[in-house]
Amino acid sequence: MEGLRGFAREAFWFPYRRAISILAAIRGQQRLRVGKAALLFHIQSYSGALHLIQTFQTENECLRYLANRLYGGDVFWDVGAYHGLYAMLAARLGCKVIAFEPYEANAQRIQENARLNRCEDHIQVMTLALSDRHGMAPFDVRGGQRSFMMGHITDSPRSALNVRTVPGDSLVASGIPAPDVIKIDVEGHELHVLWGMRETLRHHVSALICEVHADYLVRHGMSGSVEHFLQSLGFRVFRIRDRRTEYFLAAERVAGP
Repeated sequence: MEGLRGFAREAFWFPYRRAISILAAIRGQQRLRVGKAALLFHIQSYSGALHLIQTFQTENECLRYLANRLYGGDVFWDVGAYHGLYAMLAARLGCKVIAFEPYEANAQRIQENARLNRCEDHIQVMTLALSDRHGMAPFDVRGGQRSFMMGHITDSPRSALNVRTVPGDSLVASGIPAPDVIKIDVEGHELHVLWGMRETLRHHVSALICEVHADYLVRHGMSGSVEHFLQSLGFRVFRIRDRRTEYFLAAERVAGP
């Protein structure tokens, strides 16, 4: 049933997204609003606009949840920042933002959007991938020549792009501000990111939102592992949105582990 409802939603919204994306490509920018926060984004192509608007619509519950959890002065980590939608929202709400985006072209666009929103002083972009170990890892970039290109750490050595990986706990130990709130969207690598910041989660984080790639976890015999891991650290965990083979969960600190 969820698949049928999802198909119906897509059929209803696609013509609207298409029209708005064409206008955004002509204007060269797109304005989006989450609550009282107005956000601007540079648009370089129709496909880039379409993906941004689709992300905004399908993840609107997640954006509104974070808008209600973030306070001026909070430190927000956007892990897998991609086009910077969450990073811009947090910065416009007065947070100090650390945006992790290992793909250089996307990292540059986050900086461009920060300047467009006049919040560049609130956003630090780190061109690396969070994981559970130090090193280098193959990074599979998808999207061809689209304006925004998605990517993820892969087990395949055939990827032409290698990225630096660092545990979150190591960054905090080195002096990077510890997060109060986190968003994680790393295309199946989410457990590794969480393992690498166990102590940060235990001692600093009050809330997080994470996209969980259920199909990947099932294939690797780890279904439910994200929820169990967070619960073991004293978080209350609940789902915000299901989307085909992925779902978004939120976790809020309720007790010590």
